[in-house]
Amino acid sequence: MKITRQKHAKKHLGFFRNNFGVREPYQILLDGTFCQAALRGRIQLREQLPRYLMGETQLCTTRWARKYN
Repeated sequence: MKITRQKHAKKHLGFFRNNFGVREPYQILLDGTFCQAALRGRIQLREQLPRYLMGETQLCTTRWARKYN
């Protein structure tokens, strides 16, 4: 990940951590459209999101998206 993108992600996570009490493991809600786009782009969400967010993640899907996982 590029340094500027990493700095922005760290800054935004710090904001949510301080103001809203968000902490690890980050629970990420994924819908079917997002899952399909990741599948078409051959992006491994389970591997990429923890690296992007610099922490442990827990992926949650909507009912519609479960049909395609």
